[in-house]
Amino acid sequence: MINLDLAKYHQYLKMIVIGKKRMVFDPIRKSNFIIQPEELVRQSWIQFILKDCGIPESMISVERKIKLFKLNKRFDMVIYQKADPYVLFEFKSFTQVIDNHVTQQIASYNMTLKVPYLVISNGIQHFAFKVDHELRATTELDNLDFLLVQ
Repeated sequence: MINLDLAKYHQYLKMIVIGKKRMVFDPIRKSNFIIQPEELVRQSWIQFILKDCGIPESMISVERKIKLFKLNKRFDMVIYQKADPYVLFEFKSFTQVIDNHVTQQIASYNMTLKVPYLVISNGIQHFAFKVDHELRATTELDNLDFLLVQ
């Protein structure tokens, strides 16, 4: 498991109220979204990545459609490196336990994307994995060094 306190990035979130809806601004999609637990996790990660990892907004993609077999699915977030998908993220609500179902979900998305790194987070617990597609092996990581811009 990765040790990361996402709460310290909440100070960078731009929140507003529109009507009776509490919204948070997504700097990647350049739009406001209703604050849901999963969205709060996503936006906290985006702030961590922008502030501490040195990854520019242009290398991040959020909620894009992918084809999984004949089904249309949406990934939560992908970081690209040299125009290739590099890290795939799966975000869950902080009330949802990260279990085998969640790991199977991100693994199935990665059948299409073939990224070398996976991150799963519910905002409290964070897991990272390195995927070796050639050997068909996955290794759990204890750090996020792969996110630091080289």
